[in-house]
Amino acid sequence: MQNTAIAIIILLLFLAGSIWLQIFLSKSKNKWLGLIIPLICFIFSIVTVLSLSMYTNTETTIVTKTIDGVVVSDETITSQSEKTSMISMFVSVIPVFLISNIPTLIFLAIYFACREKLKLRNELDKMNVQDLE
Repeated sequence: MQNTAIAIIILLLFLAGSIWLQIFLSKSKNKWLGLIIPLICFIFSIVTVLSLSMYTNTETTIVTKTIDGVVVSDETITSQSEKTSMISMFVSVIPVFLISNIPTLIFLAIYFACREKLKLRNELDKMNVQDLE
């Protein structure tokens, strides 16, 4: 129970730190810095989708032979199932891709919100300078 609480606290600290870093990078003068974290999340989602094929077509069967209650041998049989159609592959890939891109969308929303505030602030500064002249 204590390990779970520590893991949750560490996860929340990591989440808060990444959101703070995204806000910090989005407010910088260079507009490309704010796109680093969404790009990393997008790459992770692509890796997730590409690694999905590794787990979809294999079946593992464990066969245990016993004689008079004594285990004689254990065998693990791994076999490839039939080729899946493209439609069934897309049906399984699209939800995984959408779910794994949720952090990307959240970080992009933070980026665009911060850039919009920065843009409005720059326009107000320009108007104030024009008023002083």
